[in-house]
Amino acid sequence: MRNDYTDTLFTSRWTPHPALDRKGRFWALTIYVLYIFAFFTVITAPIGAFLAYRHRFRHGPLLRASFDWQIRIFWTGLFATLAIALTHTIVTGLAAITFGAGAVLMVVPWAMTAVWWLWTAWAILRGLAAVE
Repeated sequence: MRNDYTDTLFTSRWTPHPALDRKGRFWALTIYVLYIFAFFTVITAPIGAFLAYRHRFRHGPLLRASFDWQIRIFWTGLFATLAIALTHTIVTGLAAITFGAGAVLMVVPWAMTAVWWLWTAWAILRGLAAVE
């Protein structure tokens, strides 16, 4: 015989509440949209990271993994931006010292930027597929 009280108690203890999952899914998708807009305007990426940190512990373990992934995307992008800026500065200085001959190495920061954009797009698509 089925006991509705213990079944409800057991399932609510071990499975996340559906309303929280819906809310968490909404926030995860919203953050990914903010990251997509970050390709065009930089300010949406820190907003997305702030929201990911804020909702990280409020939802189930699967959504927490998604929020952790979003935080990782943000920090990887920030460090990649700093590395690309440093490389660009070094190559520009080298080009100035060598009277333009070092400008050939400008391909390096351009390639780093392309790899970073491709990785970020892949990471966002991977995260969106996981949330769906």
